[in-house]
Amino acid sequence: MASIPTTSLETFRKHVYSPLAVINGLYGEHKSDKDEISGHDNEFGKAVKNHFKSVFSSPEALERIPVFDRSGHSTRHKNGTLVRFRCMVQDPSYGEELHLSVAHLVNSETGEVKQKFSQYTDADHVLDEGWEVDYSSSSNVFTEKEVAYCVSVPGQSEWAQLGTAVAPLESAFESMSVSSEPKITDASVDISAAIQAKYPLRSMKHSAALVKFYSPNTAPKVLSVIDVVGIYELGYNPKEQNDDSSQGTWPCIHSIYHTSVSLDCLVPGLPKPAAADYTSRRSMCLAHLASVLGGDELAAQYLLLHLLSKTVAVQDAKVGKFSLNLIGFPNSDKDQMHPATFSLGNPSTQWVASALSQLVPRSVEIPFDLKLLNNSSFAPNAELGDLQAGVLQLPFDTQLVCDETCLHEGTLDERGVRNLQALQTAILDQTVTYTYPYQPIDMPSNLRVLILSTGKSILQNDCGLYLSSPAIQFLSTIKGNDTPELKPLDPMHTEQLRQYLEYVRHMEFNVPQDVSDAISSEYAELRREAHKSGGKMMTQAELALTVTVARLLSISKGESELSLDSWKEACSLERSRAERNDKNKATNKK
Repeated sequence: MASIPTTSLETFRKHVYSPLAVINGLYGEHKSDKDEISGHDNEFGKAVKNHFKSVFSSPEALERIPVFDRSGHSTRHKNGTLVRFRCMVQDPSYGEELHLSVAHLVNSETGEVKQKFSQYTDADHVLDEGWEVDYSSSSNVFTEKEVAYCVSVPGQSEWAQLGTAVAPLESAFESMSVSSEPKITDASVDISAAIQAKYPLRSMKHSAALVKFYSPNTAPKVLSVIDVVGIYELGYNPKEQNDDSSQGTWPCIHSIYHTSVSLDCLVPGLPKPAAADYTSRRSMCLAHLASVLGGDELAAQYLLLHLLSKTVAVQDAKVGKFSLNLIGFPNSDKDQMHPATFSLGNPSTQWVASALSQLVPRSVEIPFDLKLLNNSSFAPNAELGDLQAGVLQLPFDTQLVCDETCLHEGTLDERGVRNLQALQTAILDQTVTYTYPYQPIDMPSNLRVLILSTGKSILQNDCGLYLSSPAIQFLSTIKGNDTPELKPLDPMHTEQLRQYLEYVRHMEFNVPQDVSDAISSEYAELRREAHKSGGKMMTQAELALTVTVARLLSISKGESELSLDSWKEACSLERSRAERNDKNKATNKK
């Protein structure tokens, strides 16, 4: 990693450890007036944003900003210092706040007047002796800020998390006096229960903060995944109704700027793949997935299509979703279970889930353990005014790996039934219902759901496939730490596969009219032939599935529109899948 030039050391130190002083200096240079800093046209806010973005424009500089993460915010960060937070907007309903960002001051002894700037903090103006705020002055400027509750990105893969460079530079800074405030020892104890209730995967370690967005940067929508660069400060939760004396202190981050987490953030430094690269990367990905599944190339084909699936709205319909049920995994023993936790206890299903987490930026494991199903809440709920998270309140494109092999005998209570119904709705409709005081609201979810089971899943899904006998035998050999050897991918190839999956998944795609007409004609002809021969006719559902498979096949090759070759290949794949499934069903009936 390239090092930061020594000439920037002092500048960097000031911006990280004294950002408010830097901003105050910028304000003096900018000579802002009331019109420039108020309202949605906050010119000074734009100037601050652009200044900090220029200072931290390189990936190396960004990595030097301390990360607000799972390591524990209450002891690591000092009030008034710069932090980075990669987060999901869990609850944007904290409303707006007004803050006296520019105060008109008067010296009661000399009559002298001046302005004092105090934005990006909730602290009251600290005044020198003899000075006081003239609240009747028209020169006072109140800044509007939007507040959202943000959490660590649920299910974020380790490779997709923010990293902080470890270098002698930080060691030198640690010895500096950067704050006169006493060290906060355990500020979050009183609010720990509330923090857990607002995280989708309860009991899992995470960080949370109230992020405050200043004009002209509005708060992102719920489920947005963003990188925030802002000023850390302990404050109070505006939704708490207690007196200030009994309120817990909450971590707050005053956003200087935020960016959406793009592919370039997740796989930095790689050039955009050329058209010729997609074929080789597709082959590499299929070979890797086949090795994960014990050499089952057909299952690898369908798993790749699943990983590339993405629901998109076309007129009044949703197309592109492709939930997948892989059938044939060995049952898990009860002593392998991790009750009521979001981790898989079955070594064979964990093997697959771990392999996928190395390729996708977000992956959540849901074991169908009765205790977890009965004690969790899959749907978010805001009936009491504060949005309590549900397991399915996850960012778009999150990979769900559901393990049915751990569903043993027992009683599924009313909550467990509701949870399975919520998951079923997410699979079929790609929506999650948020319960609000007056009416429920169906929110789009766009989750990829992979179900691993011994027999056919209890949940309706888009596509089911029995694993081959060699694959089942291979998976049955995976026992705890004694796992078979998976040929590792080198770091460069791993990054290339991550980039490949993300790029092709988000490609613009369309179906040419001539291809659509050809498919319609073929479908009609197949039904006529089946009617004449008395054979089974292709249903509308089967046609839609085959078109989805063809669409995903084209996408996997880096093609921006459906081709007839992909349609023919999809028909062949679907025949192979049907033959294997029919064979397994016949065997199971014996």
